[in-house]
Amino acid sequence: TSATAPTSEAHAQSRQILASGESLKAIQVHDSYLIAETNEGMVVIDQHALHERIIYEELRQRIANGKVESQGLLVPEPIDLPANEATAILEHSDLLAELGLDVEPFGNSTVLLRGTPAMLSHLSSDRLIRDLAEQLTTGPLPPTRDGLLAEILHMVACKAAVKAGDRLTPEEVGSLLARRHLVADSHHCPHGRPTALVFTKAELEKQFGRI
Repeated sequence: TSATAPTSEAHAQSRQILASGESLKAIQVHDSYLIAETNEGMVVIDQHALHERIIYEELRQRIANGKVESQGLLVPEPIDLPANEATAILEHSDLLAELGLDVEPFGNSTVLLRGTPAMLSHLSSDRLIRDLAEQLTTGPLPPTRDGLLAEILHMVACKAAVKAGDRLTPEEVGSLLARRHLVADSHHCPHGRPTALVFTKAELEKQFGRI
């Protein structure tokens, strides 16, 4: 029997499950999805989409509160860029500072990175600046400061989140699920993809011919 798509009711249930403080224990499958039992059936969570949403919301909330902590580099890092990208980074240095990125000119088309967001210390600073520079110089940018900030947050959150294919330890799975209720809209990633799908017990029983 072919599987049917989750109903709108199931989507509503996944939103409720992700927003709740209900304890979930999950297993990871294909190094990409987390499967957990719920009172009504089971939920399948896209680990990248959920983590991306969590990071996006945490950064957004910290910016709103003026509390994105910047971690100063022991040795400031010079980053060579194409001239137009270096100009774009420096033109938006005030906006990047809100994210905890401390950049300044270093002569010609080199920028000097002095600090990075403490909560994203695991990211490659060089790669992050290069990706931001490329985003700021390719394609149309949102016309408002808030729109541009949101677009940058989307990119940073995507880069910082665990990826499909990343094997997680049981502790990492538990930590990710424990943070799911802290975000305003954990049902979708910043790009609009669903973070989770719920399959009710009744739907499972129907697929297996029990009802």
